[in-house]
Amino acid sequence: MRLIATLAGLALLTACSGESPDERAPAPETGTAGDSAPAADTAAPEDTAAEDGEEADAAAAGIPAVDIYMTQLSWVGDIAAIGAVTNATDRPGYDNQPAFTRDGTGFYFTSSDSANTDIWRCNLDCSQRTRITDTPDAGEYSPRPTPAGGIISYIYQPPGGYGGQVWYDDPAGGNARAASEVGPNGYYAFNADMTRLAVFALEEPVALKVFGRFEDTEIVTVADNIGRALYAAPDHGSVYFTRPREDGGFALHEADFHGDTTAHVFDMPGAAQDYAVFALADGRDAFFAVDEGVLMMRTRERPWHSVADLKVHGLENVTRLAVSPDRTHLAIVASEPAGD
Repeated sequence: MRLIATLAGLALLTACSGESPDERAPAPETGTAGDSAPAADTAAPEDTAAEDGEEADAAAAGIPAVDIYMTQLSWVGDIAAIGAVTNATDRPGYDNQPAFTRDGTGFYFTSSDSANTDIWRCNLDCSQRTRITDTPDAGEYSPRPTPAGGIISYIYQPPGGYGGQVWYDDPAGGNARAASEVGPNGYYAFNADMTRLAVFALEEPVALKVFGRFEDTEIVTVADNIGRALYAAPDHGSVYFTRPREDGGFALHEADFHGDTTAHVFDMPGAAQDYAVFALADGRDAFFAVDEGVLMMRTRERPWHSVADLKVHGLENVTRLAVSPDRTHLAIVASEPAGD
């Protein structure tokens, strides 16, 4: 949780500077329901407001009281609709940064109700919960399945540290080891064969950096003042990231894993900085984001359009989003229900 508090501070700093790291993780989020990088889920790791706040001790540590909600997705061509929304994690504390398993039957997430975060895995309704890491003095966040399969990855923050390095572990835990010694980082993305990494480097200003893990280990700075939402494209051939716009919103950019080319892709809707990227049935990249409580979708070719009003479903301060590989489920991070 110490990581979360630190990340929250970074998120606020970046928000004031016009950039936005992420939720907890140093990931932390800056905005609403928050991330933690241990969220690098609002400010960097994720949004701050909701992300950095959990109950009593958690609140004191700057941890956001947020839950992960689940809804089914249905499709008519590339037009999406959502079903009923349920609170999957449904407990006091911080539950953030969902990432679906490769088979889509569950999701990994960052969880805590004190000062340090751990990695957990749930089935879709969280009726079965499995702790992946248990490190009372350290912290882990930003879990993701890897493109290679058979292992998961996350950011490990050592005791007393700030941010951390990318680590590997077995899907059930118990075999943690470093994937890279470069750090401190809040978020990260692997290329397809996992020979290269893109990281949200925790420095002033925060920056997107890319480097080789085995050869060509030169660290290349691609962009600075980036937002907390950093993801590989579904084919892991490039990395998506955001940067602040002059009008106060964010724009989505894309870079290759060598840092040779970068391009503005489109503007995010309103003041949104969090998004989910996923592949449609025909292989095209598609995106979800939330603007003023409304779930929006677009492809690279088609502009943003509304999908659903999440406020109708009781969701407030939405930040992180994740789509299952088969496009049948959407995970949504939002504030805990009032009174929890």
